[in-house]
Amino acid sequence: MQFCWFIAVFVFMLIGGSANAQNYENIEKKNDSVGVINILQDERIDQLLATDSIINSQKQSFTGYRIQIFFGGSTDREKAFKIKEEFLELFPEERAYVVYTAPDFRVRVGNFRTKLESIELYKACAEFYPNCYPVKTEIMFSEMEPLEKETELIINDNVE
Repeated sequence: MQFCWFIAVFVFMLIGGSANAQNYENIEKKNDSVGVINILQDERIDQLLATDSIINSQKQSFTGYRIQIFFGGSTDREKAFKIKEEFLELFPEERAYVVYTAPDFRVRVGNFRTKLESIELYKACAEFYPNCYPVKTEIMFSEMEPLEKETELIINDNVE
């Protein structure tokens, strides 16, 4: 009997708490042609959105993916640049980067926002570089600008 009494009190507390949630003082009403929308939100949400906007406007890069086709020690500098040149001959439309992270040289190619986008280039590279794999890295926004060849194509497309 005592257990039933406890459950009844608990249920009434839940009902009372949910009824109190409807009495929020900061109610913004927006009229629409179909009906009225009530938006209940804390004022601090607007402050957080403004802060997030400021932080994101100051960023110079984003986290993306590249395909790493070569990894070598500190003595493999010339080999890394040679592999970069070979890659650019095979894939002239892609970008290649030699990255030095002490004490190793790495050759990474492509600029992709997601890992899924990088899969197509990964499969193409795997034929020539069997040990390649996608790597998460920071990509500068300036590296996402079109190559000179691409801008010439865009200009030519607009002329025709």
